[in-house]
Amino acid sequence: MDFGYLYTSFEGRISRKPYWIGLIVLVIIMMVIIFGASFLLIGSIVEPTFQTRLVTFVLQLLFLYPSTALMVKRLHDRNRPSYWAAFILVPMVLKSLTDLMGMTGDPLNQNALDYLLNIIIFVVSIWFFVELGCLRGTVGPNQYGPDPLGAIPVPAR
Repeated sequence: MDFGYLYTSFEGRISRKPYWIGLIVLVIIMMVIIFGASFLLIGSIVEPTFQTRLVTFVLQLLFLYPSTALMVKRLHDRNRPSYWAAFILVPMVLKSLTDLMGMTGDPLNQNALDYLLNIIIFVVSIWFFVELGCLRGTVGPNQYGPDPLGAIPVPAR
C-alpha cells in the first residue's frame, strides 16, 4: 500500500479497504501525537489552557491535508466531486477555531455553540461514514479514473 499516494494525492480513486486502512493509521497517529504533545508540553489535557488549545489546533491543521486527500479519493470512487469534503471539513475547522478562541471546547462546561457544532459534525460524520466507508464505489471507470477493484461492467442484455 502506497501511503504517500494515500495521504498526498488528490487524484484518482481508492476502494473501501485502503480508505479504512489509511483512516485508521491516520487517526492512531493523530491521537498519539495530539494527546502526547498536549500532555508532555502542557501537563494536562483535562483543563483546556490556551497553550493546549493552540497545540491541538496546529496539529489538527497538520493532519487536515492528508485526511482531505484520503476523503477526496474515496469521494472520487463514489463519483462525487472533491468539494463534498467541505461538508465535513468546514464544521470541523470551525469547531477547532472556536475551541482555539476559547468560545467552545471546555469538556466540563459545554455551551450552545459546542452542542450545535458537535451535532452538525456528528450528523455529517454519519453520512460520510456510510458514503465513504460502507458503500461500494462506481463499478467500472468514471470521470476520476478506472475502478480500483478492476471491475469491468457487464453490458445489459
